[in-house]
Amino acid sequence: MLAGLRVLDLSHQYSGANAAAILADLGADVVTVETPDGSPIRTMLPKKDGHSMWWKVIQRGKRAVTLRLSTPKGRELFLKMATQFDVIVENFRPGTLEKWGIGPADLEAAGANVMLLRISGFGQTGPNRHLPGFGTVAEALSGFAHMNGFKDGPPVFPSTTLGDGVASLFGLIGVLAGMTSKLKQGTRGVDVVDVALFEALFRIVPTQIATYDQLGKAPIRPGNFLGEHGVLRSCYRTQDEKYLIVSAVGPQAIRRILVAARAEALIAECDGGIMVNPDTQAVQRFLSNCNVHLIDWMGSHPYESLVADLRAADAVHSPVYSAAEIVQDPHFLAREDVISVPDEELGPIRMQGVVPKFPGRTHQVRHAGRARGADNAQVLGELLGLTESDLATLRKDGVI
Repeated sequence: MLAGLRVLDLSHQYSGANAAAILADLGADVVTVETPDGSPIRTMLPKKDGHSMWWKVIQRGKRAVTLRLSTPKGRELFLKMATQFDVIVENFRPGTLEKWGIGPADLEAAGANVMLLRISGFGQTGPNRHLPGFGTVAEALSGFAHMNGFKDGPPVFPSTTLGDGVASLFGLIGVLAGMTSKLKQGTRGVDVVDVALFEALFRIVPTQIATYDQLGKAPIRPGNFLGEHGVLRSCYRTQDEKYLIVSAVGPQAIRRILVAARAEALIAECDGGIMVNPDTQAVQRFLSNCNVHLIDWMGSHPYESLVADLRAADAVHSPVYSAAEIVQDPHFLAREDVISVPDEELGPIRMQGVVPKFPGRTHQVRHAGRARGADNAQVLGELLGLTESDLATLRKDGVI
């Protein structure tokens, strides 16, 4: 899809690196630039034989070079390279590129024609712009953690990089929107896409501000049961100690679950129009009664029996998977959502496939994250005409 698009990835954390990895998944030629000392991503656990699984996954499909951007020679080489790329991705603290003399104005002066994706904790503007921030800060500030967990417990943070991942997707939206605009208007130069980690996650928590504005209430931690939102959703333990979720929005979907659970009185109440009742508390009482019935029903039957009833009723449901179940699931495998990616250091590694899919097109991840500086000779020779003697001097001087 993106063959011919050239991306220069300066990211040293997950958010920017993931945005660039998705572009690589979709066919772009992505060159990742890390300091000669090694990226912090390489230190992240788990590791096998000293190699981080994080690096292998989020640097997949990219060519890997080293360059010390903070040195005069590193600056010179970077600005020469930048003129040959369409997109640059960075997630340093605001002002860092400007300090090194490679900010937007410097890129413009060098003749670059790029979309510059800048992901940071707090964005490029505002009173907190200079503060450090990781995805956990985003999850705290955005309202997500406050709404996540059980009523009698503390705020709960996700066990993976949700804030960074969401920011990477908003960054991609910005890059592609900006490129479309440049193409339609025929403009050139450096266009900045400014993504704050906290803003991206804040944007996808839908109703907390409108609810506070109109009803004067901040959302509470609901646990897994979302009756407060007018939906029937929760996670239940079965008789044989497995976990099963159901989810329903609207009376028809709720009715299917109740049919599976043989909840005759609740079906009658649903058919009587309770879900369109303007009395919010009445709706919540109904959903709470549904939840109580489901806890008893699920806990009294084995998993396979429950699944058979839910399927027969065409109700939305799912087991709760771990990685062990995912890698064996026929649907994941049929859609190539678990793929084997070649790696020179560890051999083939299974990881997530390409998302989104484009029917009729081949989706391929060329390789896992490469060794430090693995492509220095190829990329710096190809783009800058550097010889092996030039590269040896740069290594001696600590530039690469």
